[in-house]
Amino acid sequence: MNDYPPPPPLSDFSMESDRLASVGQRALAQVLDSFIIGIPLFILTMSFGADLTDTDDGSLLWLTLLWLGVSLLYNTAFIATTGATLGKRIMKLQVVNRTDGSPVNWTYAAVRALIPTVAGVVPVIGFALNIAVYVRAAFHPYRQGLHDAAAGTIVVRR
Repeated sequence: MNDYPPPPPLSDFSMESDRLASVGQRALAQVLDSFIIGIPLFILTMSFGADLTDTDDGSLLWLTLLWLGVSLLYNTAFIATTGATLGKRIMKLQVVNRTDGSPVNWTYAAVRALIPTVAGVVPVIGFALNIAVYVRAAFHPYRQGLHDAAAGTIVVRR
């Protein structure tokens, strides 16, 4: 965060069909993306015979790393190439540059995906930090989570 005022909202540069996405729309898109990523990973994990109840086994660590890697790749690639993950497409949402509504490049898409991932892996408080990344959008005038602010993006309804 810095002391500079945020740029004007998307509606100020004549993109009349675009509106800021609601927090509820964004949350539902996130849930959809979790299922899109989680179900295939769960099936893959079970097909290799992993025991998710055995916390002494290193397989739980590898499963966590696999989940994080796939999630990072999924979010970065979809946002950089199409502006929306599959969950966001279903909800008719798109991630754009907050200053001019242009597409998000690979670097900013990666930053946007990395912030909640890093927050989520902090031992003991990771879940709370991850929630804080997203909850900020409910109180921000442009509905930016911490990951959006870091990447200079907003989520709009198309």
